[in-house]
Amino acid sequence: MAEILDAEERWRTLTRTGPGTPAGRLLRRFWQPVVVSHELPPGSAPRPVRIMSEDMVLFRSDDGSVGLIDPRCAHRNVDLSYGRVEDGGLRCIYHGWLFGIDGRCVERPNDPDDDETCSNIRIKSYPCIDRGGLIWTYMGEGELPLLPEFPFLDAAPGHRYIWRWFSNCNYLQGVDGDVDPSHTSFLHGLNVEKVDEERRNRFNLHSVDKAPRLTVKETSFGLRVLAERMVSAEKAKYLRVSNWILPNGSAANGHETYLGLGGCSTHWHVPIDDTHHMRFEIVYHAKKPLPIEAIDKIRAAEQPVFGQPRRTPENRYRQNREEMNTTFAGLGVAFPIHDIVATEAQGPINDHRTEHLIASDVAVARMRRELLAAIQASERGEEPRGIIRDPALRHFKDFVVFSEKLDENADAVAFADEIATQDIYSRG
Repeated sequence: MAEILDAEERWRTLTRTGPGTPAGRLLRRFWQPVVVSHELPPGSAPRPVRIMSEDMVLFRSDDGSVGLIDPRCAHRNVDLSYGRVEDGGLRCIYHGWLFGIDGRCVERPNDPDDDETCSNIRIKSYPCIDRGGLIWTYMGEGELPLLPEFPFLDAAPGHRYIWRWFSNCNYLQGVDGDVDPSHTSFLHGLNVEKVDEERRNRFNLHSVDKAPRLTVKETSFGLRVLAERMVSAEKAKYLRVSNWILPNGSAANGHETYLGLGGCSTHWHVPIDDTHHMRFEIVYHAKKPLPIEAIDKIRAAEQPVFGQPRRTPENRYRQNREEMNTTFAGLGVAFPIHDIVATEAQGPINDHRTEHLIASDVAVARMRRELLAAIQASERGEEPRGIIRDPALRHFKDFVVFSEKLDENADAVAFADEIATQDIYSRG
């Protein structure tokens, strides 16, 4: 149960993630993606990165391991992102000091008195894992938790597509959007008579009933959100199940929807600082290959540089008012762009104190309460839900994403529980 805070305290607690902040300490207790693996191939240059208001340098050593270390050499503070990747670490170009992936100084070649005390010098470092097409880091204290076995981690070739998007706003605005099913009927709206069949099939699900009934259920990893849309002409309803993954992840149907059960699009909204974040999106289907070329074509049209949208506040997101005859927002057909524009349009840090939440925001409100409770539990020294220590619990058995048509009288909660028992993410 979250401790009672006034509106301003809640807002500031949830949205500030820098070092020493309560939300920052919580997010650092979970593995967070830093970059897509292919952005750091063997032999590549070190990458300056900023994550949760900390400037770091990411590099892949010549033995293949990945390090995330302080960008300043312990000798004279030269930027290590210009360093040489060699001898199992990163070597400063000024005087040749060598640092391992754990931040420990390995060599001081310009010191005539260099001896074993070299190893007593170290700079800040965070452990990394290269898994599932992403490089993950753990920035918390104490024993490392296990990386949960998310379905996409061991995808077969052609069954996973990963992209990322830079976003000019607080991370929580991205998470809010992911647990808000009703916006799909508007922000992502399409004139189904004027778009291709694949997009028509995806959107028909949301166009028939624009005010879905929502149910929120606690899970081992966060929350399950059930959105029911009635189709009275067919005496049926569409059920869409999405998830919030503590503390800054989510999962819903995306480009893989039309392939049937066994798919999900998983997101992480990772703070760069309090007014910018990186949205990682992993499209996955266990049993059928994805339309990789089609997805990549959409991404490339919107990202001249990987991760950097061509639509920005400076060019008014290239919104096309005439296109609103085909798309609701006039922002093209890439759903991530729609989300980014809407969340950035809330401002750098959306002020919760001026909002007016309604019934369709029940999942947003519940997620914020659960997140606040997790932050407060963490501050008391308790282990938040979703942190995995036992290998037997690495698979979230209650994790499930789908969109299905049901009889209008079907019990949506019971149906979702039954689907969760079917191991729909086993590879076909």
